[in-house]
Amino acid sequence: NPLVRAFLQSIRAAGGEPRFVVKTGTADMNVVAPHWPNTPVVAYGPGDSSLDHTPQEHIDLQEYGQAIGVLREVLTRLMQG
Repeated sequence: NPLVRAFLQSIRAAGGEPRFVVKTGTADMNVVAPHWPNTPVVAYGPGDSSLDHTPQEHIDLQEYGQAIGVLREVLTRLMQG
C-alpha cells in the first residue's frame, strides 16, 4: 500500500525503525473504517504509547520535531506518487 510504504520509508529515512503496535484505544479511524472498509489507515506519532492517558504521559520535544519531519516526508512521497 502506498500510504504504508511512505510511512515505512520516511521513518527509516529519519533514522527510525518502524514498529507495528496494536492499539486498544479509540481514534477517528475506528469511526471511519466501517464506512470505508478498503481505505488504508495509519496511526503515527511521537511518544511512548505505553504511557498514553496516564499521569506520566509526555512527549520529548526532539522526538516531536522528528515526527513532524517524518510526516512532511510522508506527504512529499505521496505527492510524488
